[in-house]
Amino acid sequence: MAKRKHMPNNKYKGLFIYCHVCKKHFSWTRKTTLRNTKKVKEEPTCGETGKNYSTCKSFEKHRYKSRLHVPGSDGRKASKSHDATNYADAVIQAIDFEKEFKSELQGLGQPIEIRNRHYLFDVQLRYIDFLDNIDVPEHQKNTLSDQRKNEIINCLKIFNKALAKHNINKKLFIVNRINDMHVGLFHDYLLVDKNYKGNTYNGKMSALKTFLSWAIDRFNIDMKNPFEKVRMIPVMVKRDTITKEEFKNLLKIIKPENGIEIQGKYKRNRYKLYLKDALELGLHTGGRREEVVGLKWNMIREKDGEPVYIEVPNLKVKRKKGERFNTDVPPKIIPVTKSLKNILYRLRYDINKGKDRYILNPDKRTASSIKSMNDALSLGFSHFYKQLNTGRELQFKCLRKTYLTYLSSTLKGDTKRLSSHATDTVLKKHYIDERIVDKAIKELDIFED
Repeated sequence: MAKRKHMPNNKYKGLFIYCHVCKKHFSWTRKTTLRNTKKVKEEPTCGETGKNYSTCKSFEKHRYKSRLHVPGSDGRKASKSHDATNYADAVIQAIDFEKEFKSELQGLGQPIEIRNRHYLFDVQLRYIDFLDNIDVPEHQKNTLSDQRKNEIINCLKIFNKALAKHNINKKLFIVNRINDMHVGLFHDYLLVDKNYKGNTYNGKMSALKTFLSWAIDRFNIDMKNPFEKVRMIPVMVKRDTITKEEFKNLLKIIKPENGIEIQGKYKRNRYKLYLKDALELGLHTGGRREEVVGLKWNMIREKDGEPVYIEVPNLKVKRKKGERFNTDVPPKIIPVTKSLKNILYRLRYDINKGKDRYILNPDKRTASSIKSMNDALSLGFSHFYKQLNTGRELQFKCLRKTYLTYLSSTLKGDTKRLSSHATDTVLKKHYIDERIVDKAIKELDIFED
């Protein structure tokens, strides 16, 4: 958990606290002065709100930072942000930076423009700020999920470990020195040390390529991106679907007593009251986890008093387009088949129709609970499916594959016009092609007797 950073009165020379929100350097955070013979405590003020430093709500965006004068220059500074969370560690890092700075000056024998020397870890911290939309212009802000941000940050950490294995210090390594050799070290680390397979390897390499492309553009670095040369590992796409018998047996074993999972010294219960309903909705809507968790009663559209289709926000496309640019993204259209209608009525559609209320677990909703529900669907499915001992390793997403397989067989070439893979949308100026929806309702048959 982030703590507020402090600076003593007799601070180490050249060390400051920098706020990435108000752009202000703080050389002190608290001191006592005499006013009319009385001792008074003072604090610096926020560059944005004008309030005391100790009340700043953006303290997690504060960084210890060193600034050193470049000899022979007209006031130019060499700067470096530190990852230290306390003053003592910041001083150690500041001393290391000063030593490295001086050694470079002595080695070259002349003043250099250190400001254009971008250290890897420093740039990575800036990239993480970029992912959090700190100092990002409105038109460039992204809408990445917390899960995706954490995946990217983890990739950066793995890259740093690969370099550290070969005694390369992330804090003293300059970005424009990254070349094919370093990409090769990362390649070996992923395949040999981590034993990652194709999909995971490709994802890590793509994340680093994107990071370095961002750094080159952001800091105008004169270099080519060596990650562009990486060849992705061919991956065989698994098209595993779940069978009718497997799904029925899966629902039968989802009980509290079967939910216990032991991980080392920890014991967890993967059973959730809403899990069965969630899996059935997942199978009969083809929704991704967050789409199933986000289903609300007022998304259901009727005709002649009966539910006909569900309008689900196309979250994947909306995120790609970004906030303020995604208002015209049409929703996904999910036909309410006979089996889905039975599920909805069992969940009390007649009482809840039209309500701005979640279908699953409506009374226990917070930001953290929604993430927990997403995890519960995938972890719960995997845990209970293993107990069927089928010899296969299916995941929650197999329900979507099963749905799309049946949908494709039913609708032939019109499948894209209902699924989230649509390039040609079913909505044209908010007009629904009811013939396609009607055909899906009448003919789509998933595990029906």
